[in-house]
Amino acid sequence: MCSAFRTVQGWTALSDMDHDQRVLHTVPIPEAMACPMLRPLLPDVADDDMCGVTVNQVFPVSEKWHPLLLEALSGIPDVRAGDSVWWHCDMIHSVAPVAGQQGWGNVMYIPAAPWCPRNERYAASVREAFLTGSSPSDFPEEHYERSRSGRFTAGRLGTTGRRGLGLG
Repeated sequence: MCSAFRTVQGWTALSDMDHDQRVLHTVPIPEAMACPMLRPLLPDVADDDMCGVTVNQVFPVSEKWHPLLLEALSGIPDVRAGDSVWWHCDMIHSVAPVAGQQGWGNVMYIPAAPWCPRNERYAASVREAFLTGSSPSDFPEEHYERSRSGRFTAGRLGTTGRRGLGLG
């Protein structure tokens, strides 16, 4: 579902988060991504079933279709504001559910995407989404920013942000 070419991705913690407070979980086996991709082809799956895959949603790994992968799901340790976590784009990852939430957990998502024709096209689509407050095409259609008053706008971007979105 990814329209951009991402080499790695990560996030920087903007707040302290304990390991059970919505931190990153991964299946730390790069080859494991083949399992959800090939699972719909196995004989116990109906011909019209994609094991939960739907348009504009994340690629799911579920107890029903991928129980062995979930056994390998591992959380990262506690993080403190300023800690940075990076993982390969092909690694199965998720944000864990909260158990008795204690405060807010905030992170800044950072995709590493080199400049190339594919990413230039993606930047144009992200620019349009940003200008209208819409969710980018590779993310769930939540559009939280469309009606938000005081949202971050193009006029507040610095030189690097403007260049990254192709705004000059």
